[in-house]
Amino acid sequence: MPTTLGKPFSISWRGRVPHMLKPDIPVWYRFLILYGEPFKKLYYDCFLGGETYTPEQLNDPMVRMARSLSVKRADAIAELEDEVWIIEVSADPGLRSIGQLQTYRVLWLRDPVIRKPERLVLVCETIEKDLLDAASMYGLTIYVV
Repeated sequence: MPTTLGKPFSISWRGRVPHMLKPDIPVWYRFLILYGEPFKKLYYDCFLGGETYTPEQLNDPMVRMARSLSVKRADAIAELEDEVWIIEVSADPGLRSIGQLQTYRVLWLRDPVIRKPERLVLVCETIEKDLLDAASMYGLTIYVV
């Protein structure tokens, strides 16, 4: 279950964020302006879990495609001085967002490519009171921007 971060992006980069839903991108960019400065490195569309393949197997385009379809994908992973943030971005999150972050943590802990404590972060534009309450019970950090 390998973790693949991909190439790092600058926090000032403002292109089409890989795999992030279109309505979520403005929310993400507002978050970066307000809170992104401490990020040392920032990765998008990070692969978590899935099958393990050799480098030779990954030369096969069908194997690469199968891998990309079978992994879980964190919207972003940010490395800070003393911790790693596993980030889900949703303009209007639901219960699914909490489950995604919990799953990402499990998969990250199985193959942590950056050895620092992890923090689960939900970035959103709005959030229901009940969801906010449940997320806080699970130790998620929530930014409403």
